[in-house]
Amino acid sequence: MKIFIKYNLLPIFVIIIASTLSYGAVSDYNKNSINSIKAIVDDEIITQEDVVKRAAIAIKEAQNRYGDAELMNKIDQILKDTLEEIINRKVLIKEANKLFGTNEAMMKEVDKDLNSFVKGAVKNVGSLSKYYEIAEAQGINPIEKKNELKEDIMIDKIVKENVHDRVNVQPKLLRRYYCENIDEFRQKKEVKLRHLMVKFSAHNNNKEETLSITQKIMKRIEKGEDFSSVAKQCSDGPNTENGGLCSFEEVNELRKDLRDVVYSLKDNTCSKIVESPVGYHIFKVELIKPEKIQEFEEVQDDIYKKLFREETSRLKRQYINSLKQKVFIKVIN
Repeated sequence: MKIFIKYNLLPIFVIIIASTLSYGAVSDYNKNSINSIKAIVDDEIITQEDVVKRAAIAIKEAQNRYGDAELMNKIDQILKDTLEEIINRKVLIKEANKLFGTNEAMMKEVDKDLNSFVKGAVKNVGSLSKYYEIAEAQGINPIEKKNELKEDIMIDKIVKENVHDRVNVQPKLLRRYYCENIDEFRQKKEVKLRHLMVKFSAHNNNKEETLSITQKIMKRIEKGEDFSSVAKQCSDGPNTENGGLCSFEEVNELRKDLRDVVYSLKDNTCSKIVESPVGYHIFKVELIKPEKIQEFEEVQDDIYKKLFREETSRLKRQYINSLKQKVFIKVIN
């Protein structure tokens, strides 16, 4: 039987734990709370300390991402999810122990994988003493960690056999997903805007002279000269060194009448000469990549990976739920 939990979060205490991972300096009141039982799985208990300790990294990330208004709700959800994760792990470990505990050959294979992993970790840091030194500095008990790694290997093996090896994504499902979610594969066109400006102030505020110069520039562009090169030579506007290339934010900061001109341009076309209070402007929209729908053959591998992940998650939930039917589980308010 399962009873869903509502946590009394003790906000400051939880945040301190998330930040420091230190459990020795809490008050007697907080000790009582942190050691309160949150769930029972057969003959094992899960305390709030177990949950908070396992969730500490996620809580710290939430602190950095969310404001006060959202933070406590987020922490509440993290703790609930973490409790479920711990329960699932215990259920899987129990099943793994049943299967491996009576099979000497399988346990030898697990121990072999474990020793290989530990040897690799030791090799990476240089020596066994260095390995223990790093573990101690990080507050990790090497013996407990080794036992946890052994359990991880056992879990991986039974999940592989009962989940991963049973995943079957049929080819027809790939095509169906593609057709039903075609917008996912629609690539928007990419364009760049270039802006060339000739200021009145650069020509003694003489509008006629400024216009004449702008018209000569326009003729060069119309004859096929590269807009970017001409802008570098002649523009008094922003981003001259980049050929007048404008960012999205800069386009939005243009006067409305200039923005209207920009938005009316077709791909790879130049505007006419446009006057503003500060000078004359010429704009060009350059098409970088046209809008297109990716072909099925281009995306079928990505679709397969997505459907494989989804089917794996579904089968894993199904497998764990079937195991839970054999185990006494109680979640406590």
